[in-house]
This record gives sequence, structure tokens and C-alpha cells, in this order.
Amino acid sequence: MDDIWRALRDPRVSITLAFAGLVLVGFVLVLLGWRGAADTLLVTLQLPWVVSGSFAGVAVIGGGLALLTTHFERADAAIERAQLAELQRESLRLLSLASASARAGR
Repeated sequence: MDDIWRALRDPRVSITLAFAGLVLVGFVLVLLGWRGAADTLLVTLQLPWVVSGSFAGVAVIGGGLALLTTHFERADAAIERAQLAELQRESLRLLSLASASARAGR
């Protein structure tokens, strides 16, 4: 159980779940708009359900997916920056070893 809480405390996981929840809310709005429109036979009474539920739901889905995409790209960029920093540290270490070896060989 501690492993689950530790994973949920990770900002990458919690933010991903929050944005996925936002996308899920968008799907619920689309479903509610469809249900409301399906319950009435008159088109004039269906239109408010379609406009308020479906269009708003699609907008929330689009916004949530855009936020998820941005979050994933930023997380990947952070990992790439960490790997690049490690590569730079290792390169500097090897360069200092080569320099010390060249001085010792004189």
C-alpha cells in the first residue's frame, strides 16, 4: 500500500492522473449532452443539450489532451536534460583522467 501512495505522490503521476481526469470529465459532458438530446423529440429542445453538453465536452477533452501532451513533452525534456548533464559530467571526468595521464607520461 505504501508503494501506491509513494507512486501517487510523484508529481508526474499525480499531474497525469489529474489531466486524464479532466479528459474523462469531458467525455462525461459529451455523454450527458447526448443523453439530454436523446430524451427529447423536438430538435429545438435538443439543440441546447448538444451545444452545452457536447461542444463543452469536446472543448474540455481537447484542453485536457493538450495539457497531457504538454506535460509528457516537458517530462521527456527533463529526462533528456538529466541524461545530457550526466553525459557532460562523465565527459569531463574522462577528460580530466586523460589530462592527468598525459601529464604523468611526460
